[in-house]
Amino acid sequence: MKRCPQCNRTYTDDALSFCLDDGSPLVSAGAPPPSDPGATLQYPQARDTSPQATIAYQSAPPPPAPTPPPAWSPMPPAAPQKRSVWPWILGIGAVLVFMGIGVVILIFAVASMTNGNNSNNSNNANRLANRNTNKNTNSDDNSNTRSTLSSFTDDFSEKTWGAGESQYGNLWYQDEEYHMHATKGGYIVMYAPDKPEYKTENATVRVGLRSIDGNPPDTGYGVVVHGEKKDGKLEDYGFLVYNGPDPKYKIVVHKAGVESKFVDWTPTTTIRTGTTPNQIEVRIRDLKMDFYINGQFVTSITDTEGYRRGRVGLYSSDAGEVAFDDLEISK
Repeated sequence: MKRCPQCNRTYTDDALSFCLDDGSPLVSAGAPPPSDPGATLQYPQARDTSPQATIAYQSAPPPPAPTPPPAWSPMPPAAPQKRSVWPWILGIGAVLVFMGIGVVILIFAVASMTNGNNSNNSNNANRLANRNTNKNTNSDDNSNTRSTLSSFTDDFSEKTWGAGESQYGNLWYQDEEYHMHATKGGYIVMYAPDKPEYKTENATVRVGLRSIDGNPPDTGYGVVVHGEKKDGKLEDYGFLVYNGPDPKYKIVVHKAGVESKFVDWTPTTTIRTGTTPNQIEVRIRDLKMDFYINGQFVTSITDTEGYRRGRVGLYSSDAGEVAFDDLEISK
């Protein structure tokens, strides 16, 4: 037991150390007070009988009273307004229209490019075909790129060449063709009129010819170039064909009126036999001469005599009747 030395209040709780009234330290109740003879007995001061507040645990304030519900009811939320689908339909339609227009434009562009390519390819093909027409398949050196610069044609519809009978044979016009018939065992040469259009320098000469009865002269018939008479004697080159059972060609040269073989008889399959017409051609560039039969190159020679100038002429031999037509000279 403990007691307060000031107020003499006792406490049975040994765990207390201070007085609950005045806060004085507690002492054991069995212990006598200390003797002090000089001490004056002092009465305790009057104490405040109102108890001091003791700090204790403080509980939380009571919760506020719930707010009473309002006397009015809230309005229900407004229903969402439905949007029209027409703007979407119109927008999608416009997009589809623009896409369609774009596809159409693309198709036309591709078609235009294709047509342009086809046109270019066609033009290229035409140019290539035109080049190939004037180019020999056997030799690139035989191209005739100048043959279409200027052209003169004699279809023998006008009687400008010499005609009549002589010791060398007979010459005449018939059905717009020029006919020749040499004497047996001989030959006859007729030069064209002495006019600039019949000159053969750097020219291409073509002429059609045929055997009237399918029995052509054995010693040949054809065209001559660079023809000229010097002192009344022939000087020229002759390109002759034979279109009998074994077709062939040869090239002769006349010098001072004497005929000699420049290229001997050469068989070829380019010549049509019988009465079927053929076309022979000589392309002349300076001293070089290229020879064609029905558009096919057969041979080439060099003008070793240096004739170069002169006129075109026609040649026949022996007794077979032949006819010439559509003489063309291009320069």
